[in-house]
Amino acid sequence: VFGAFKLGKLIKLVSPSVMTGFVNGLALVIFLAQFHQLKVDDAWLQGQALINMIGLIAVTMFGVYVAPKITRHIPASLFGILLVTVFVLVFGIETRTVGDIAHISGALPSFNIPNVPMTLETLWIILPYSFILAAVGLIETLLTANLVDEYVHKDKPNHKTHPNKESMAQGAGNVLTGLFGGMGGCAMIGQTVINLEAGGFHRLAGVVQALSILAYIVFASALIEAIPLAALIGVMFVVCYHTFDWTSFNFGLKPKEDVIIMLLVTVSTVLFNLAYAVMLGVLITSM
Repeated sequence: VFGAFKLGKLIKLVSPSVMTGFVNGLALVIFLAQFHQLKVDDAWLQGQALINMIGLIAVTMFGVYVAPKITRHIPASLFGILLVTVFVLVFGIETRTVGDIAHISGALPSFNIPNVPMTLETLWIILPYSFILAAVGLIETLLTANLVDEYVHKDKPNHKTHPNKESMAQGAGNVLTGLFGGMGGCAMIGQTVINLEAGGFHRLAGVVQALSILAYIVFASALIEAIPLAALIGVMFVVCYHTFDWTSFNFGLKPKEDVIIMLLVTVSTVLFNLAYAVMLGVLITSM
């Protein structure tokens, strides 16, 4: 509905300071979320287990850093994951794997209409949550699209993303995935940054990424579950580093109002959620 009524142009109301706050806040949220993987049953890893995890995270980040200096034909994140996986197998290091926190079915999903009463009462129960989910998804997708435009299409104004088409495609995709038992989704800045850093500037990159994930789940679930958890944490730490706008610390080069708005959106994103933070930023900048 958002796309059909051509409301995508509203994303232009998001100022650069709000955009920077969104990017920085999201980077911090992703960064902080990784520390949950250092716990087992709400208890922090200790002793050798913690040392192994931290060491393997460092090896992953090192692998991601040196990969471009060795070859451009293998994405840096994939190189880091492969390096740590081989490291664990060769030296027999005991560490948590993806299979310890998630079981991948290894099968295609089946069509399944949600088993809930189709009544107005049900609608009123889910409406507040679905509205917030849709708002967060749309905002993150359109802001991520803006980021891609600045990164890839900066010198090609005719190749900009079409926000209304993106919104309608996302809505259709989420309706479809819901009928197969899946969760709603949106464009994710972390995966987008990984794609861009690997040189995936065209639509084909997203298609290949989606088909690869499908293949991993259906045909290679055992291999995915064997990947050390530290490898994924290390990759996400690197993603956070590339996502964060480090130039935003040049406070002396920015108006005080922009700095305050940026910090406010960043903190609100971490404490609340993306939708509230961006709406707050837009509201303040419009005053």
